[in-house]
Parts: sequence; structure tokens; C-alpha cells
Amino acid sequence: MRKKILIIGNGAKEYALAKKLSEKHEVFITPATDTLKEFAQCLDIREDSTKELLEFVMENGIDMTIPVSTRALNSDLVALFTQNNQAVFGPCKGASRLIYDKALAKKVLYKLRIPTPKFGIFEKQNMALDYIKNLKYPFVLKGNENNSAVVFTSYQSAKSYVDTFFIEKNKGIIIEDYIYGTPFSFYTVTDGYKALPLGSSITYKHALEGDGGQLTSGMGACAPNYKLSLEQEYFLTDNVIYPTLDYLEIEGNPYVGILGVNGILTDDGRIYVLGWQNFMQDCDADAILSVLDEDLYRLFESCIIGSFSDEAEEIRIKNVYAVSLVARCKNINNNGNVIQGLDMLDENSLISFFPSVNKNKYLEYEAGSGAVLSITATASTLSRALKNVYSEMDEISFAGLTYRKDICKI
Repeated sequence: MRKKILIIGNGAKEYALAKKLSEKHEVFITPATDTLKEFAQCLDIREDSTKELLEFVMENGIDMTIPVSTRALNSDLVALFTQNNQAVFGPCKGASRLIYDKALAKKVLYKLRIPTPKFGIFEKQNMALDYIKNLKYPFVLKGNENNSAVVFTSYQSAKSYVDTFFIEKNKGIIIEDYIYGTPFSFYTVTDGYKALPLGSSITYKHALEGDGGQLTSGMGACAPNYKLSLEQEYFLTDNVIYPTLDYLEIEGNPYVGILGVNGILTDDGRIYVLGWQNFMQDCDADAILSVLDEDLYRLFESCIIGSFSDEAEEIRIKNVYAVSLVARCKNINNNGNVIQGLDMLDENSLISFFPSVNKNKYLEYEAGSGAVLSITATASTLSRALKNVYSEMDEISFAGLTYRKDICKI
């Protein structure tokens, strides 16, 4: 039966989810973008306008709401919807703090004895500068309440960043050791008590080939993660996911939704956890969704209504590989920056747009600065999927186009 689903958020991950669900269901989404309007009904409601969103859901018979964006989850929308008997798939405000409060996340990782890079948390400029004087390079600086993460190889460049950070009155800075290895994401779906693996990916966050340049929101991904063994997935489930769920339940914040782990797998097989995800990332959402062989609506519904623990045994995964490649725009002047070649892409390839993309009066797609789009190709072998995705990206052109040439090659 065709259901009505509301998704809150408009990033590439929400785009991928909305497009997937729209194959079988009627999808509504907010905030609106030109690209989302092609397959979903877009609303003009703020992500944190909880009462207005609730009114819309109740008046229009929405069967399920999936809040993904930070603003939606921090607005305590989940609690309001639950109190009004509306089906909502996502963590409550208290549980989602673990995702967005990076200082809290590091403290919880330490408390639960989950392996994580050595770190320090500072709210005063002089203490942060004293700490980095004695650090080995490189190291990572993170803002507590934003998604910035920067790798530094010298004290002078780091000092400049710290000075600017506190001048702008940001609250709290996290400094942690840089761990060499393969960045990964490991996702589970949970009702707060039981968790099942949803998929894993290798993620590529550095802007340049060879893991050079600054960290980004993601330049590409591969799923499943062929470097992560079944034993290591068991380790993550038993020693990271379940202790996290137990901790949140004890704190009175049971977690319902997708709970992901971001980490580093070293060459000698050690795992370091960097933090948690409340959903898939923009760079790997299409790859993860491509390898799933599940009815997402039924899966999410079982977590909401309480049948997941009794009925779900495993998440079915297709015997394929998916590779995603993110195209970014370095063009400063983006007026009239039309994206060429979209009509040349294979119909089996997936494309997800970031919110920076608009349509002009001629209905042409125009690239904005930053992340523009991701292309995902699937195949029975990794080499074929990799060849296909780069072949597709060769068709795309716009001013300032940049993407990594070594996804799955390092």
C-alpha cells in the first residue's frame, strides 16, 4: 500500500532517501529545493517549526515522519510527535545530543572505554594553545557545535585557527590526535534495544588525492566496506553500538533510528571511533541504499511500533558493490554555472544533488560553490563499479569542477 512520508532536511542524504522511498510511496520534504521538486512534494515549513509540522502531518494523514537534519532533531520534534501519536523514525533530542555535541561524544567514548584518538577539550584560548605546543603533528581541531574539522601540521597554522575560533566566540574546541588508516562508517538500525547492521562504507573525507588537503563532508564512498571484516563488524556492534544504546537508555533517552559509527581502521587492524551518526552521510547515502535489499518503510515502521526486536533477524544485503563520487565546485562566480552532461548519464546510475544546485529559467541545473552532486554506480564487482562511476563523472562538466581521482584506489 502506498504511504505518505515526510522527510525533514534537504541535503544529499535526504535527497537519496526521498528518491528511494518515492519509488513506492508519496514523499513530502522540507525545506524545498529545485531538484527535490522533481519527485517529492516540497513544503515551505522551517525544519524546527515543530507545531506547524505537526499540524501538517495530522491534517494530511502522513503515515511516517523521518527527521534527519540537525535543526529538526534539536527542536525536540520527535518528542512532540510521539506525544501526539504520530509515527516518527528518529532519535529524541536527548539521544541526538550524542551526535551533534562533539565534546559530549568524546566524553562518552572515554566513559564507555571505546577506543578513540587521544583528545583534549578546551573552552579557553590559552589552554588550547598550550596543549598543541607539545603535540605531535599532524593533529585535528574540531569545533564542538559545528561540522568543521581541520588537520594541522604546524603550530603556527593551528594557532591562527584557534585565535580566529575564539574571536568568533565559538563554544569549545576539541583537539585530537590524527590517526592514519582507512576512514569508515558502520551503520545499524535500532529500536533502542536491538540493533542490526545496515551496511558499512569506506569514506573519503580529504579534498585531494592521497588523503591530502583539508577535510570535507565527503568526496566519495564505497559500500560495502571490503576492508572491514565480519569479526570487526561484530566488534563494533558488541563494543560500540550496544554500550551506546545501553548508556542512552539509562540516561532516559532511548535511541530509535539509524545509529552510525564513524571511525578509522588502521593497517594493523585496530579500530578507533571518532563519533556517531544519526543517519547516513551525504557522501555515502546512495551507496548504502544501493546495496540494501529491504523495504525501508516496513523496516523503519517495525522500529516505531515495537515489533523490530521480535521480528527482525537480519538486514538483507545485495551481492553488489556501490561506489559514490562527489563533485565539488571551486568556482567563485557561480552565476550561470550550468551543469553539462546530465542527459548523458546511464539510467542505472544514481545521482543526488546538494542544496547548492538550482534551476534557471531554462530549467537547466546550475552549480553553486562547495559540494554539487554525487554519482553512484553499482556492479557485481568493485572494479566494474569503480570504472562505471568514473566513466559517468567524465560526462559531467561545469566551471570549477573538482573531484578525487583515487576513490577505492588507495
